[in-house]
Amino acid sequence: MKKYRKKMATLRLMALAATVIVCALLFPALLALLIAKPAAIGGLALAAMFPILPRRCDAPDNGGGGGGGVAEALTRTATALDSLDGRLKSADSKIVELEKKYGTELTPLKDDITALKTGQNELKSGMDEIKRSRLITPRTLTIPRRGHISDECARAVAAQFILHCERSGKMEALTSVVSQRDALLDQARGALGISVKTALSTSDIPLPTEFGSEIKGLISEFGTVRKGMSMYPIGMGTARPARWGTRPQFGSIAMSASITEKSPTLTFASLESHKVGGLVRLPREIDEQSIVPMGQFLARYGAVEFARAEDTWGFLADGSATYESAVTGVCKTARDNTKSVVLASTKTKPSDATLADFRALRTKVNKAALNGRLSAYYLDSTWETALPAFRTAAEPNVYQRLPDGSAILDGYPIVWTDVLEPYGTAAAADKYIAAFGALSFWWMGEHGSPRIDTSEHVFFANDQLAVRFIEEIDFDYAALDAMAVMITAAS
Repeated sequence: MKKYRKKMATLRLMALAATVIVCALLFPALLALLIAKPAAIGGLALAAMFPILPRRCDAPDNGGGGGGGVAEALTRTATALDSLDGRLKSADSKIVELEKKYGTELTPLKDDITALKTGQNELKSGMDEIKRSRLITPRTLTIPRRGHISDECARAVAAQFILHCERSGKMEALTSVVSQRDALLDQARGALGISVKTALSTSDIPLPTEFGSEIKGLISEFGTVRKGMSMYPIGMGTARPARWGTRPQFGSIAMSASITEKSPTLTFASLESHKVGGLVRLPREIDEQSIVPMGQFLARYGAVEFARAEDTWGFLADGSATYESAVTGVCKTARDNTKSVVLASTKTKPSDATLADFRALRTKVNKAALNGRLSAYYLDSTWETALPAFRTAAEPNVYQRLPDGSAILDGYPIVWTDVLEPYGTAAAADKYIAAFGALSFWWMGEHGSPRIDTSEHVFFANDQLAVRFIEEIDFDYAALDAMAVMITAAS
């Protein structure tokens, strides 16, 4: 309504300005006409200045003087202006009435429109921020079958490898057909949610978080220590998780007697980053149909080798140069702290171990570790052929082989691992043949996630591509008496 008022005021000013301009333009002609015909000038001037009048006033009156025509024109002009002014006042009053009637209804509507625009702008800004913070790729994650990763994770792993080859100018090493190279690049970029990427590096396109967890889960399927130990993140420098110490030993307190302070003792483990990894050779020719199988191959191969390395370090690390002179695993720690059962002299063969020796292992660990839900026997899978011989008529169920491939020895589950000494009848002096206890009371430290990098130079002489797998790990105990080991006689 206020805008309408402003427009009417503007129209009035424009009409007044137009009148002044017309007068200025016609003044010379009117002056000449006044000299020639004084009686007609009044009506002519008014007709030119006020075109809204109903008729022209250029005829002289009966007296011949022309004065009556001018008076009549002025009268009609005043009447027209009064009528126009009345209409404007009526319009103003109607505008006021409309504002009073609808003003309270229009104000909330204006506020709602403003709020809607603000919310739309905030939503757009939020979506832009999400797009910048992560790569938006439509994914429908599939559930991987046992021992595999999902197709999406396999596609992401293979896509990193393909884009590295493209950055290094070695796409022809994958396939010699141009159309297949283009198809591989399109699939790789689509898997990572990019269209064009130049000057790629391994840090530009990291493995997505959900896929990194899949790789870790796959390692757990093949390995033992990652599945059984308690994971602890290693940041910059040394991480120090807690160890169990002396228990406070609550006791009886006499009436009104002073209460002796009971303080548990805590010490701290030490976890530092130690690199573990290796190289994998890849075949030279692949096509666009094999991008998912290639990713599966890389992930499974890396997971199997990571699991083997983790189990070897976790159980057999002895602080030697092989293990960077710093890492000590389960077996060496148990041996150095009298948590071991050594077979009698001359019993240097794994086949010399008896059921009594396996039961003696349980006397070396903390009582809390005897809980069947926490503890287990750890043996090489070749022992599966020898353990049934422990059955007797008195104890027919001392060993049970279950349909899912697992087994139970004397009421405790068996975890098969390939890093301990295999079963055999040949001499194997001073070897770790079994372990027992709660592996969850050991720390496995990990810095970041397993990394996958590629190179076209390391196997240049063979015209092959290499994939490097690296992770940073360490091990230490949370409870010293959580695990015990069995060792063959030294001689």
